[in-house]
Amino acid sequence: MKRYLVAVLLLAASALAGSAMSDAGIAEIDPRPAEPTAATSVSVLRFVVYYPHFPPYIYTEPPQNQVIGIIPDLLAPLFEQLQIKTEYVLDNRSGAEQRLYKGDVDAMMLNPAWAKHPDKLLFSDGIIPYNDYLFASSKQQLPLQTDKLQGTKICTREYYVYPQLEPLFNSDTLLRIDSSSQEAQLRMVFNNRCDLVYMNDLIARWLVQHNFSDRSLYRSGMYVGKAALTIALHPRWQALLPQLNNFIKQQQQSGETERIISRYVR
Repeated sequence: MKRYLVAVLLLAASALAGSAMSDAGIAEIDPRPAEPTAATSVSVLRFVVYYPHFPPYIYTEPPQNQVIGIIPDLLAPLFEQLQIKTEYVLDNRSGAEQRLYKGDVDAMMLNPAWAKHPDKLLFSDGIIPYNDYLFASSKQQLPLQTDKLQGTKICTREYYVYPQLEPLFNSDTLLRIDSSSQEAQLRMVFNNRCDLVYMNDLIARWLVQHNFSDRSLYRSGMYVGKAALTIALHPRWQALLPQLNNFIKQQQQSGETERIISRYVR
């Protein structure tokens, strides 16, 4: 797997203060955005790395906090070809979206359906299917019918919107229990603090493979949330978008996307 050194933007967001940041290799970055006239005229693209992390898609690896994951590996040849230097910025999901609207960062992993103001951003074509499932820690806990879900506690990720489940949350059929990370979601369901967990399939598989290898997850076919993982860009990167989309298509057709995924998730 390729490794990319992370440059961490010093943000005012309190969620990033304290020990979590003090352990990272922090380099101060000038927060003033670049003003490109074409994709190839820009030397730096500030790409958000979510904190807590977003494995296997994009995350940092200790001890040097190098950025690794499916997305950095996939995009590296394109950015090298276009002579774009990627500067990775550690930020939380909610704060990063606001900074993208303002132009303090340039790109992040975000689907239009998850954005508060999708009309203010540019979005790439789908890179990888991004499907959410209900998971249980035992086969006996898997739901079989909607009418059996009344009062079921679902571990969810804070700030995340789940279109498939929102009507059930709003009617109090399901009880939403937010957590700060996907790892915390799984820890809660394994400790019986919630009945089910709703999570992306690749993330669930990666976490079980690396952090919960002695446990098992069982996937339900109910309320599958189907989407695609896309990159959101600030509008000043309009010139990059067609090149990015062509590259995504080429990587998919060549099988390179699947080869990269297989390096991270068995």
